[in-house]
Amino acid sequence: MKPKSGNKLGYVLKIVFIWLSAAVFIAPFILVLINSFKTKGEIMTSAIALPESFNLDNFIMIISKSDFLSSFLTSLFVVAVTTSLTVLVSALAGYSLAKWKNKLAKFLLIAIMSTLFVPFQVYMVALIVVVKNLKLTGNLFGLILVYIALGMPVPIFLCRSYAVGMPQEIEEAAIIDGCSRWKMLGKIILPLMRPILATVAVLNALWVWGEFLVAFLVYGNGKLMTLPLSQRYFYGTYSNQWNLILANFLISSIPIIVFYIVMQKHIVKGIAAGAVKG
Repeated sequence: MKPKSGNKLGYVLKIVFIWLSAAVFIAPFILVLINSFKTKGEIMTSAIALPESFNLDNFIMIISKSDFLSSFLTSLFVVAVTTSLTVLVSALAGYSLAKWKNKLAKFLLIAIMSTLFVPFQVYMVALIVVVKNLKLTGNLFGLILVYIALGMPVPIFLCRSYAVGMPQEIEEAAIIDGCSRWKMLGKIILPLMRPILATVAVLNALWVWGEFLVAFLVYGNGKLMTLPLSQRYFYGTYSNQWNLILANFLISSIPIIVFYIVMQKHIVKGIAAGAVKG
């Protein structure tokens, strides 16, 4: 629809604001893209100039002479396991909290959501002490458990909000037809929750793929590093290999960007459905 004559100025200002905002957000990625094709000397001379030649030496070095492939597969494994378990646990927990009509359910929901208001830095040291005492440091299993624990509150809230708005009649009809509780969850409830579960999967995968601090504190210098951990070795005490850093960053971003583009419609649909119910 075209704006009315009286609203043309406001319409133009909105368009300008949208384009400026888009430019601000996309500018860092463009700089990374340009500088990933440069040599270290070209970057130090000018970070905003175009490269003298678009060579692929940085990418070849990253793939062939570093642990990129093993780090990529390690990150893929961590993301896949963490996301799968987070989706499953949050779906069951959110559905249970939505159907339990008692004070215990309300208390558990408040307790879970209250963790969102505490910054990670506040309990970071205590978390590392607990993980160390449980002998979960230095291995991927411990890192995955910590990721699941830290990333659980928001998924549970979204799944619970979505489950509150699900028709009770569907469950009653399934029970009357002789469907067991677990069969009903697998055949009816989880398929109905697919939009919000897709949202949880995307948000969790985006976070885990690029997370560094928790991986550094819990996993440390393991043999199989995740991608964010592997990038540390391009930073030196007196100089940084910016050409390799940016090339590594660009390659690492491609899978998660593609995943986000494919799944972005589920993010909007799932958040909208889960936020307005209950």
